[in-house]
Amino acid sequence: MFKRWTLSVVLLCLGTLGFGQVADGKLQIHHIDVGQGDGAVLVSPGGQVVLFDMGEDLRTKSCQGAIDYLDQMGVKQIDYIFISHYHFDHIGCIPAVLKEFPLAHFAYDRGESYPGATFTAYKKALGKKRKTATVGQDLVLDPGSAHPVTLHVLALDGQTKETQVKTANENDLSVTVLVEFGGFREEIGGDLSGDNTDMYEDIETPVAKDVGEIDVYKVHHHCSSHSTNYTWLQATRPTIAVISTGDGNDYGHPTAECLTRLHEADLQKIYWTEVGAGQKPVAGIDVVSGDLTIEVPPEAKTYQVSYKGATPATYTVKAAAAPDKNDDNNTPVQVPKYAWSVKSSYYHEANCPAVKRISSANLQTGDTPPADKKPSSCVKGGS
Repeated sequence: MFKRWTLSVVLLCLGTLGFGQVADGKLQIHHIDVGQGDGAVLVSPGGQVVLFDMGEDLRTKSCQGAIDYLDQMGVKQIDYIFISHYHFDHIGCIPAVLKEFPLAHFAYDRGESYPGATFTAYKKALGKKRKTATVGQDLVLDPGSAHPVTLHVLALDGQTKETQVKTANENDLSVTVLVEFGGFREEIGGDLSGDNTDMYEDIETPVAKDVGEIDVYKVHHHCSSHSTNYTWLQATRPTIAVISTGDGNDYGHPTAECLTRLHEADLQKIYWTEVGAGQKPVAGIDVVSGDLTIEVPPEAKTYQVSYKGATPATYTVKAAAAPDKNDDNNTPVQVPKYAWSVKSSYYHEANCPAVKRISSANLQTGDTPPADKKPSSCVKGGS
């Protein structure tokens, strides 16, 4: 079972009074466009504020964009911080942000140390408020309320609930957090790896079953070729995904390999903070949104995704759409040779795992491949 970190109801009330202008009674998760970096802000229904990383933009070396975003939200202070790992594109703006918005409680990271001036400045800015997270621990926001938010720590330093992967790669060591609010679930895992190479170790596969099915996937490692493996996508089945990427980055993010896996997984939408410097967005599925906000009302069966200049999109909370386990109408049917989504550029053999993830509204089948689609990687002789 998870251990719980909770505050007293008195502290909750004090925090809520201080954040009246930022709370709206819903769970808010803001994915900020910080260029080729990472930064997200969670606001609980009661007004507690949590940062998930806050990196420095590679192009401008500035943190003003993050500060401006928090200021326009009405943030006055930060309650908690979760740091995935110690690369500057994830921690570079923590000192600057905390000068403007002081940290009320604690920052949780993977512990230990890391070379370089960026980590030294980060450590100094946190002082005694820096704490080491532990796999299996929870942080409960709005404790004592009817609608708390729980942040589950599911991986760090290559460790999951049941496995320990030995690795020295800083990306592999990322802290993984599952946000849970009623039936809504979003996973945020920094630069977690899903590949076994000379440089990387696969952490996505062992942690995937602990995460389970999710509504929103904050795409690991800016959609690098070493992230977002098939096992991860099959286990988590996200409805939408968010990629934090920067124009003109030196890494070719988002990569064709990562995007192909996401597209084959038949997500309803993939949001990009910027176009990046890799594969180009595919119309109808990929959306370059800039700053993105996800809002979930208490006990809601749907959630909204909004960004500047667009009408908010509504998605069904996965738990609310789960089929009735007592339904006796699941009669086996004869399976055709091929299957595909009307929204995808790929087709699959009918027994491919990706087919199970295609919604009934988008599913098409046949004994011959569709002429307007390409074979997926699970089709014999495919890409």
